[in-house]
Amino acid sequence: KVQHLSEKLFYLELLKKREDSLEKQKVELINQKSALLKIFVYAKRKMTEEEDNFTREVTEFNNEYGLTSNRDHLIKKKVKSEINDLENETALLKSEMESMEHKNGQLNALQLQKNEIKQDLFALQSKLKDLEKVIREAKGITKDLEAEKVQVTEKPQTDPECLR
Repeated sequence: KVQHLSEKLFYLELLKKREDSLEKQKVELINQKSALLKIFVYAKRKMTEEEDNFTREVTEFNNEYGLTSNRDHLIKKKVKSEINDLENETALLKSEMESMEHKNGQLNALQLQKNEIKQDLFALQSKLKDLEKVIREAKGITKDLEAEKVQVTEKPQTDPECLR
């Protein structure tokens, strides 16, 4: 039972180290997620500003030189292409964020497993204390019985009734 308890303790230490490692990884992933969100927000804002500026400048240029008929169609096509590229980048960032959330779920599952093992450890420690108490009591009883045995074996030699 002591070996089993020490194995459980060793396993708990391994889980603690794994938890520490996973906690560090979780912090890194959260930081990456935050950085990616900032990049995403910045890119989205920048894209909107550039799109507005581009459209305004093209419209002004076309109006100045009277190129609005065919040019307008080409510009819209180019803008749509840029929007599609940015939407693809957005989808990629979202998939990375979902991946990070999945990893966070795995960390939570490991945390639950760790808590269950801790409860098992506390139960085993309690059983160990109870067993140690029973062993101490048994040793005391054994000691008393050995002393009584010595008295009983010596009694015939010292008892006047037994000597007759």
